[in-house]
Amino acid sequence: MKWFVTLKTKFKDRFFKSNLKESLVNLEKGKELYSTSRFQEAIVHLDNVVNYEFDSTAYELRASCFQKLDHHYKAIEDFDKVIEFNPLEFSYYYHRAVSKKAIFDFTGQIEDLHNCIHYYKKNKNIEIGLLKTFETDLITAGNHIEKLKHNISSFHNNSYLEIKTLLSDCLYQIKKIKLRANKIRTPFRQIKKEELSSIINPET
Repeated sequence: MKWFVTLKTKFKDRFFKSNLKESLVNLEKGKELYSTSRFQEAIVHLDNVVNYEFDSTAYELRASCFQKLDHHYKAIEDFDKVIEFNPLEFSYYYHRAVSKKAIFDFTGQIEDLHNCIHYYKKNKNIEIGLLKTFETDLITAGNHIEKLKHNISSFHNNSYLEIKTLLSDCLYQIKKIKLRANKIRTPFRQIKKEELSSIINPET
């Protein structure tokens, strides 16, 4: 009986390694097809990966494919899984917000942008251009909410006032991050100028 258990274990290991190798091949093929904008074909290979195991990269890539093909509900489902796996990455919230905007879920878009900003402000290297993108998206979403407020009393179980408060907080946070980023850059430039001045005029 022992020989049978050993044989069964070896077969399982071989089967697992074979599937893992096939999964990696499919992932690489999915990446390659995505890079050449063959999104529908890429999804076929990425499906093979996620059907075998949970792979955050495969879900993220497949979500991007769905987004490119305007399958936004499917993209949101995949980004949900990616965020569950890594909830601290700001870019995932932003990408999901893009799909929520596409399906006119402006409340969800604002909520995702709020989380995006929350995690982005912890970055050491802040890009002002990216903050402006967040700001523009928030203002656009706010304008849509304003147009809808006369037709419906609540937005996905959130009151109009709650959404406006969240929107205001987002814009306030962006302003704070910009100020902090400018303060970090300004002293650095002043020090460099002073050092340069002392090198040019060592007697002063």
